[in-house]
Amino acid sequence: MLNVDRQKNILDMLYRTGSVKVSELADQFGVGAETIRRDLKALAAEWDIELIYGGAYMKNATNSISVHEQTMAMKRSENYEAKQIIARKAAALVSPGDTIALNSGSTVEYILDYLAGKTPLNIITLNVNVASKALAIPGINIYLPGGRVRSSSGMTVGPSSTDFIGTFTIDKCFFGVSAINLSHGITHPVMEEVESNRALLSVSSKNYVVADSSKLDKQSLVRMAKLEEMDAFIVDDVFPQNYRKYMALNGIEVI
Repeated sequence: MLNVDRQKNILDMLYRTGSVKVSELADQFGVGAETIRRDLKALAAEWDIELIYGGAYMKNATNSISVHEQTMAMKRSENYEAKQIIARKAAALVSPGDTIALNSGSTVEYILDYLAGKTPLNIITLNVNVASKALAIPGINIYLPGGRVRSSSGMTVGPSSTDFIGTFTIDKCFFGVSAINLSHGITHPVMEEVESNRALLSVSSKNYVVADSSKLDKQSLVRMAKLEEMDAFIVDDVFPQNYRKYMALNGIEVI
């Protein structure tokens, strides 16, 4: 294993657990203790890591705020300007003829405002609100799975929803999220919506998170995806430096 790959794995462990031991890392990676100490020293030079006898710990582990489900009306009213900018950036990545996926959320809905001139398009969505808004755009084919519709979010859920999604091949998935955290990845407040969201990610060639910075350092009920499963994060201009560094280390583009 290359040094950079080993150090990336060690950093992930530090974010997940808060601390690591040299002896355990040496056994896990099959290298000497001195190699691990050099790795930790290199990480400490770039990250907020404290070296201690026999290991290291994160000096300022991410303090996560727990989030619960919000109604769509609440989501639309928050951080409107940032969401519009993010939506415009996302739409710029769409080309005529693409098959794109839009899961759910206010930022995802706003992408539709900037798709004029991008048609013809195929849109696969999990959300009846997104589908309804997309109907007003000429040249778009809309595919919406069946299943129960949750009134609070407009999401369709259930086995028929995930089976339907599995029949498609998607060029680009634009993924609205509730909570992002360097320790826990992307989490979601509603367990029954997770499977359908994961189904979209599994059939998409490119996965983009669309999220303003209010979603950062938050966590919710269910772990939905690892950050490394995403190709890029489309964010506002106050995206923190520690997140930027983490994305660069893991080969995730920040737009």
